[in-house]
Amino acid sequence: MQVGSCLIVAPHLATASNFFENCTILHHPGAGESVIPYVEDAAVIAARIPTSRARPSRLRTTVGALLVASWILVMVLVRVVAALFGAQHSPGLYLTFHAGVARLFNLRITTTGTLHTAPPTLYVANHVSYLDVFVLGAWLPGSFIAKSEVSGWPVFGKLAKLQNTLFFERNVRRAADQIAIMRAHLANGKNLIFFPEGTSTPGTHVEPFRSSLFQSAEGDDTVIQPVSVAYTNYDGAPMTQAERDYYAWYLPMTFLPHFLNALGLRRAEVKLVFHEPVRVADFESRKACAAHCEQVVRDGLQRALGGS
Repeated sequence: MQVGSCLIVAPHLATASNFFENCTILHHPGAGESVIPYVEDAAVIAARIPTSRARPSRLRTTVGALLVASWILVMVLVRVVAALFGAQHSPGLYLTFHAGVARLFNLRITTTGTLHTAPPTLYVANHVSYLDVFVLGAWLPGSFIAKSEVSGWPVFGKLAKLQNTLFFERNVRRAADQIAIMRAHLANGKNLIFFPEGTSTPGTHVEPFRSSLFQSAEGDDTVIQPVSVAYTNYDGAPMTQAERDYYAWYLPMTFLPHFLNALGLRRAEVKLVFHEPVRVADFESRKACAAHCEQVVRDGLQRALGGS
């Protein structure tokens, strides 16, 4: 496998989605709601590569991979020690872990708006890449929601389990049970993070939000905070899509080459926009609440990317 100044895309959809599907490490669209993954023509992606300023370095990739592996090992050991004092689930551990990984990917995170941290809070964000997990995880004090298959993934599945991830099946018959689990989690004074689009995108638009899991936030106590995730600059200048493709992960891109290339890049900037918190009770229905969150996330993304 060659790691260099190219993105590797699968020639056929089935190849790309064979193991690592077009969903990041942690996301869930909502049980019982159909999801059509975002797919772009591989030839279109390939045609952008020669125009990109991003050129992954083999040396950076090698050093970065070693440092990520070392950081994971260090944090696992720290968690073991923390467990001796009953502090293995301290939010600070998870925030530190994600911030460290984001730094090793040479991502500089900036924020606007006010982060709502008081539990119970349900954070909903647009979805660009598996890197979103580290970017959001460096700031949001909460547990992610993942599809059940993730629990069996090498390395990432184990890490997800260590971070108190909720694993859900995509099964309409389990929808009520899953919403009940989320409600219990929130009722216990914990925060949750999920991606209502149910798919990742090239990072320039927002797909429709699925509303089913918003039902877990019905009630006076739970606050919903929409968050926009925008990959904005590379090496000190605004990203074109040619650079953003090294960070956004969507079909038909394959996982491992993309992951390694991302480790070999110069500094990129990611902006998080924390929007005004809302409650489901503020709207006529949970679907109206989901539509509102979708729109403010979309508007925040466009502003962060320099659009109107």
